[in-house]
Amino acid sequence: MKKLLLVSVVLIQSCIALFAQQLYNDSTYSYREIRFPLTESDTNTVFYYFNDEWIPGLMLEMVEPQSIEKIEIKNDNFGNQAVFFTLPSKTLSQLKTKADEIRKHLFENYDPICEFPGGNGLLKEWLSANNRIPEGYKGHERVVVLFKVQPDGEITDAKMLKQSKNEAVNEGALRLVGEMPKFRVKYYTPKKMPVGMALPIVFKDPNAIYIR
Repeated sequence: MKKLLLVSVVLIQSCIALFAQQLYNDSTYSYREIRFPLTESDTNTVFYYFNDEWIPGLMLEMVEPQSIEKIEIKNDNFGNQAVFFTLPSKTLSQLKTKADEIRKHLFENYDPICEFPGGNGLLKEWLSANNRIPEGYKGHERVVVLFKVQPDGEITDAKMLKQSKNEAVNEGALRLVGEMPKFRVKYYTPKKMPVGMALPIVFKDPNAIYIR
């Protein structure tokens, strides 16, 4: 019965979010596989909790089905959809030790992945199509804008890191960043924090001829 319940939970989880599986066996460690560009479903991570605790490195594949006492699907304290497993205390202690051993031999990067919808290639196209050069502008320069991407992908707190002496250029750069569509963000930890980003933007006289 527990095996059937576990299979059902995994199937439900797979339907909720498509995410890269981490596989483990006695001799092989596999790295997290990410498909680029990120799709909307890639950002819908479902987290596993064991005895109400999210444990880095502890994967579902490491848990023996017969050791599971209870399974619940609900939101965690951060508002994420999560699967909660109840295990005997001794079993969980052994699994934590095993997870710690894995982390000693395999570096896992838990930093979120954040990107423009469709990937960086489309970001360049979008910037080119939407960048309005100030009237009468002469020259060729690059400015840099700092901004934050919120967990829902919204762009906030834009400010200039590298400014132009031409205030119209600075205003144009901030306008451009403010008009960008929501980014897609993939998190690997339940607590989701804003992601800081820096974006270089090039302004150049459209009538000038540049020889490389």
